[in-house]
Amino acid sequence: MYAACVQPDKARPVRVGFRFTILIGSAIMSKVICVKIAGIIAEYDPLHAGHIHHLRETRTRTGADRIVCALGGAFTQRGDAALFDKYARAEMALRAGADAVVELPEVWACRPAQLFARGGVMILDALGADCLSFGCETEDMDALYAALDLCSRRDGAYAAALHKNLGEGKSYPRALSEAAGSVNPELAPLLEGPNFILALEYLSAIRELNSGMIPCAVKRTSPYHAEKASPASASAVRQMLSERRLDEACKALPEGVAEVYRREYPDGLSRPEMLDAFVLSTVRDLDVSSFSSPDGSEGLINRLVSRSRTSASAEELVQAVKCKRYTHARIRRLVTDACLRLPMPPGRPKYIRLLGVRKDAPNLPGELYRRSGGLLTADAQALKNDPVFQAECRATDLWGLGTARARYRRAGREFTQRFICL
Repeated sequence: MYAACVQPDKARPVRVGFRFTILIGSAIMSKVICVKIAGIIAEYDPLHAGHIHHLRETRTRTGADRIVCALGGAFTQRGDAALFDKYARAEMALRAGADAVVELPEVWACRPAQLFARGGVMILDALGADCLSFGCETEDMDALYAALDLCSRRDGAYAAALHKNLGEGKSYPRALSEAAGSVNPELAPLLEGPNFILALEYLSAIRELNSGMIPCAVKRTSPYHAEKASPASASAVRQMLSERRLDEACKALPEGVAEVYRREYPDGLSRPEMLDAFVLSTVRDLDVSSFSSPDGSEGLINRLVSRSRTSASAEELVQAVKCKRYTHARIRRLVTDACLRLPMPPGRPKYIRLLGVRKDAPNLPGELYRRSGGLLTADAQALKNDPVFQAECRATDLWGLGTARARYRRAGREFTQRFICL
């Protein structure tokens, strides 16, 4: 549909909007309409009412004409297999209010927060998004920038406290929160929130990349793990589905999104325990000398391989490796990295893959293609030799083996999956 081409040195075209060209008889009428594009970096694991609120608030607060989501793939930033198929989640996003969905490749999506945020920001910036909207524990941009400035310091009381906390074996998120709180107590409660930490990484990436995107924080409306909260969190919805409470999980969803839930349930949902044999076999046979990951030092990787020999499941392995210095998410990402052999992400995206678009935004792909300088593509065949896309194919194929749906279990689905147009 749109051929991929690598133009790393090409400056971004000026954002002037859609150009409509109409041929009437022998006369050509051309009209330029300026549009504003808001970007969202998401996983939607799964998409729920809180995400729909965020999409609506994004359009209202930014005044955006179009919303483009950069969506993580088969495995999440926590290192887990996503509950729903990537393409099902892309469809949910379009039905919930997004105008287009592009791929956030696994080389960024299943990585620590810094790389996750940097990948998403680079992709949306390359697409010419005018603003970046994200959920957060606060909408106070002054507090966010104050925290960013504090956590960016390489000397002084904060840096000393961070170094001390890490030396005591505390995990990085906890060490950072406690160090910042010791210097500015007002920030301590905010720094305990995972979305606040991720928001800081978004702002840091925008600053480092000299991006023109304007950040927009939308306050979360419910706790992270409270099942009775309104709206229910993603973890609460996952729990409902695991307990076969499908109707309850669909209760607060628009009918189009609920329809996807029902279509995928139950055989199209991920069952990670189905991958246990592959995971354990792969980790036990891992060549430590040739494997590297941003989530693991050689000592941690050796610990992972050693514990795999006495573990009977992937979850048991994670628990066996876990200690106060390393979070569960970090260990899960390391396990997933070992299974997928993810390459290190490139300095900038060499392609941007379009997963789906709404029919009422027919000119949006062409506009994104123009703004990106030709990086946008929907053609998997054109990417087959790219190592980033090859890792994406491995991730999708492995994820499919963790489901009971025959179509998902077949290899090569990145080349056969139909492009989504609603």
